Amino acid sequence: MSLSRFVEKWTNSNYPPQPVLAADLRKAEDLLAFKFPSDYESEVLCVGLPRPTIALLDAIVERELDVSSVGDFYSPEEIVSETTVWKDIGMPGHLIAIAGDESGNKFCFSALQLNTDQQGVWFFDHDFGTVEEIASSFSAWIDALCDVEPWIEK
Repeated sequence: MSLSRFVEKWTNSNYPPQPVLAADLRKAEDLLAFKFPSDYESEVLCVGLPRPTIALLDAIVERELDVSSVGDFYSPEEIVSETTVWKDIGMPGHLIAIAGDESGNKFCFSALQLNTDQQGVWFFDHDFGTVEEIASSFSAWIDALCDVEPWIEK
């Protein structure tokens, strides 16, 4: 599982992933009129929501990688609130925010993609108002973050 590998690599064992209940995902889906992709659902129900340390951001910045660091994965309740608030202040209406970076930008699914087995991850940059597909699926996104090598100062 991609998310298990992410937890091992980019989190502190003193801060385990936050458990997610299927009922909470269903409630968020009902409120947003959206179906989460199957890879996202299976990963977060099995692993939980990771709490990444600053080490991921450090590795990306120090290596000058063209990858956006995730700082926070949203609970189902936060998915609803972040999506609702950000739509009111300029995020395109078809995006469903599932995580954020350290600058407040959003990692999202698109309600325009109806295939729940294969749905891309989109990055909404609130400073520029741009939207870009950064991965073909949740698993591909997490795998790309797992491929980043930790930065070790010399």
